[in-house]
Amino acid sequence: MTNRPGTSPTVSTPLHFDEHWWADYSRLTDKAMTLPAADRAAWLSELPAHLAPLREALTDFLRELDAVQTADYLEAPAALCLGGAAGMPERAAGQRIGPYTLMAPLGSGGMGEVWLARRDDGAYEREVALKLPHAHLLAGSVHERFLRERDLLARLDHPHIARFYDAGLDDAGQPYIALEAVHGRPITQWAREHALGLDARLDLFTQVTDAVAHAHSQLVAHRDVKPANVLVSEQGVRLLDFGIAKLLHDTTPDSAALTRAGAAPATPAYAAPEQAAGGVATVATDVYALGVLLFELLTGTTPYAVARNTLAGDLLASACATPALAAEAGSKLSHWRHGLRGDLDAILAKALARTPQARYASVADLAADLQRHRAHQPIRARRITVWVRCAKAIRRRRGVVLMAVLLCASLLVGLGGIVWQAREAQAQARRAEAVKAFLLSVYRANDPRIASDTPRGQISAKALLDASVGRIDGAFRDDVLLHIELLRTAAMIYRELGEETSFESLQAKQLALVREHLGPLHDNILDDAVERAGRAAMRADPRCNALLHDADTLLRAARRDTGPLRGQWWMARAVCLRQLAGMEAERHAALQSARRAFADSPVTERGRVTVLMELGNEATLAGRFADAVALNGQALQQAEANPERDDAELQTIHANTALSLQQTGDLAGAEAAFARSAAIAERTTGPDARQAWLPAAKRARTAHLAGARERAHSAFSAVLARLPPEAANDADAQQIREEWAERLAAEGRPRLAIPVLEAVEQGYLRSPPHDFALRRLRRHLGDAYARAGLATDARRTLLAALAEFELRDAPGAQPVAAARERWGRFLLTQRDMTAAREQFNAVVSQAHNARWSHVALAQAGLARVALHLGKLDDAARHADAALQTWQQKQGFFDVRMEPYLWRVRAAVLAAQGKPAQALELRTKALEASQRYDAPEAPTAQSLLHLDL
Repeated sequence: MTNRPGTSPTVSTPLHFDEHWWADYSRLTDKAMTLPAADRAAWLSELPAHLAPLREALTDFLRELDAVQTADYLEAPAALCLGGAAGMPERAAGQRIGPYTLMAPLGSGGMGEVWLARRDDGAYEREVALKLPHAHLLAGSVHERFLRERDLLARLDHPHIARFYDAGLDDAGQPYIALEAVHGRPITQWAREHALGLDARLDLFTQVTDAVAHAHSQLVAHRDVKPANVLVSEQGVRLLDFGIAKLLHDTTPDSAALTRAGAAPATPAYAAPEQAAGGVATVATDVYALGVLLFELLTGTTPYAVARNTLAGDLLASACATPALAAEAGSKLSHWRHGLRGDLDAILAKALARTPQARYASVADLAADLQRHRAHQPIRARRITVWVRCAKAIRRRRGVVLMAVLLCASLLVGLGGIVWQAREAQAQARRAEAVKAFLLSVYRANDPRIASDTPRGQISAKALLDASVGRIDGAFRDDVLLHIELLRTAAMIYRELGEETSFESLQAKQLALVREHLGPLHDNILDDAVERAGRAAMRADPRCNALLHDADTLLRAARRDTGPLRGQWWMARAVCLRQLAGMEAERHAALQSARRAFADSPVTERGRVTVLMELGNEATLAGRFADAVALNGQALQQAEANPERDDAELQTIHANTALSLQQTGDLAGAEAAFARSAAIAERTTGPDARQAWLPAAKRARTAHLAGARERAHSAFSAVLARLPPEAANDADAQQIREEWAERLAAEGRPRLAIPVLEAVEQGYLRSPPHDFALRRLRRHLGDAYARAGLATDARRTLLAALAEFELRDAPGAQPVAAARERWGRFLLTQRDMTAAREQFNAVVSQAHNARWSHVALAQAGLARVALHLGKLDDAARHADAALQTWQQKQGFFDVRMEPYLWRVRAAVLAAQGKPAQALELRTKALEASQRYDAPEAPTAQSLLHLDL
């Protein structure tokens, strides 16, 4: 272990317990090292009583573990270890170094300090890691070393090497190097925290070897490869800190001057023997460090058994000791021990050879041998016997060999196989018959031939099931498989009934039986783990990531890296990622992985359809509506090709297609798709069933947007009659009432809409829906208030809605543009022209799509502002721009918007002294509004009405 700066090395505490406690002590120390430091004391206090003899030793272990993990004396300059150096500047956040402003310290080492900083001198803005040498060391070898790092970094450009941005001197003569700020974890910590499997760890290590090999190709040896210099984030690996790197063609040994000023030539635990002795750096130096890193990544420990509580001990270990076998050292990851034996042990032994000549000739050779191991090909690190080569060949051609073996076996034991298959078929038939009999018995309480105190047909499904499940344990205890199947079937029924407590109880019981009799990797266990993660993701439960990790661990252990179950896992991950901002690319990648996992599944596998639907949803969220329509079309083809037709799935696909078509502006296509969705729902569940409400209402709203007012209201009336009363506060019913009332206001009947929208708002507040629904509702309610002339209510509600949209959505998002344009139009009616113009300009300049209908409305608003100010040329320019945008519109629109644009252009023409042209446009607008709007609407009554 290590010591803290300024203290003498600490000697490990002797263990005061008998040998028979060793296994428990080893297991508990392994557990302790996986815990966050803040949780260790509580864990120790809750130790069971029978482990009390180990408490003192574990307390000492945790104290020393904390010291090891927080110590940095090897990295600190000697002056600091002695209490600090006189004259060293005190740096603080906000201080400027050249063009950079310091933000927060990232660390301090022998060479100097590293700060998170931002360049904000106007050239560009970027966060960087700014390396600053200590002022008292700015001379001689340290300055030379600093300049060398700058020159070496400038050579390197690789996706897995932290980028070099800039270097220079500030006005006070302070050198600096600006590097990419990497927000990650050391590779070993990342692997531990994310519970990565063996393959995932090898994937990360491959990125490290790619980075080091690139440095070598530029004739740069890193010479300090260790976990702290290999950080991992969601974007992958980054290799850091070339502070002691060296040119490979420089054959000068490390001088004392370069090693005494604050640190050894490398971190001793990872230094090659020749490096520890001050020899010449070669490719083999980094190969050795990579071997140590890989050993630690795979086993959780370093290769040497020598005590390492002093610098001398570390150097002695690397120079003299024989590295352990990974399979023997892997106690902290003991479930991989079998995977570490053989190839990986041989690869590590070659990388860790004491003499450079015995190691791999290059990092590329090391990486290639690892790739051969993963492809089940013979490696070059050792002589492969004939038997091992045969075993490798068999694994590469497992399918062909297995078929041959099975063919021979069938000829030899065909009769036995036939007998076994017959018995198994009989057992399966018997179990199926027993399940059927049990399910029939569940419903005997509603059988009119059996006496009951409860009227026939009035006993709930839950009560029927409750009365029957108690018999499962007693009646089927002797047949484990049947016992499990019945418990699982009953649990699934409870879940469909929404009885989560009963579901969890039976599910736990059947899973315990599965673990006991069928093992921890049975399909029931895997299905449950993936399903739990998926349900958590759908609920936006913050635990979904932890559940996904648990499920991933099981799937990897079961070697289920492809197929439907892995596909379901990837879809759950994609849904879970929706909770995180800026993860669109990761979500898309997860769904594409799911699509690949389902690729070879039979046509009856529903995941093939579901993943296309999810990809369509992602495209919709990203505003790629044409892509969404295409993906839903593919999903529809897959679903219709499935002989096990799922009408609920088809209904959802048609509804999703309709929503995307609506956003592309194809209102006729959207209405037809909603009609198909509603027809399926009515055919399968009946017109009064919940499943039929929303598609019918969406169809009605789409017809109204397209101007078919009478048809829309007829459809709305039919669905509104089926809804439960407002007091029930049903979420679907509230959304339907909101959409109906919003359309009433849009056609000029705001006084009818307002009480409905106010009631929906109260319902949403009692049982909050998705936060988007409440701010959408308030925009609709504010619009109704404004149309009704209720200025105070309109101001309060529209402003609150805009503030919510700005808080939750991007400035250029379509919902923000719609809310901002409506607020600007209200300000126009209040004669606040300056504020109105500001809102309209923001819509035009920030909208993600310059062809949205709300951009056209904002341009019309700017025309009205200019008209009010008497700037007729500007008014004409904005009015013409609004009509041009409308002609090229993309995304959502309401046909009522176009007559409004005509009325604005007509007002400009009238002001320009062109009454005939103005009258022609006003007449055209009035006739359109009389088709689209209610007879009493101002737009349908007056040629001179100007507003929407």
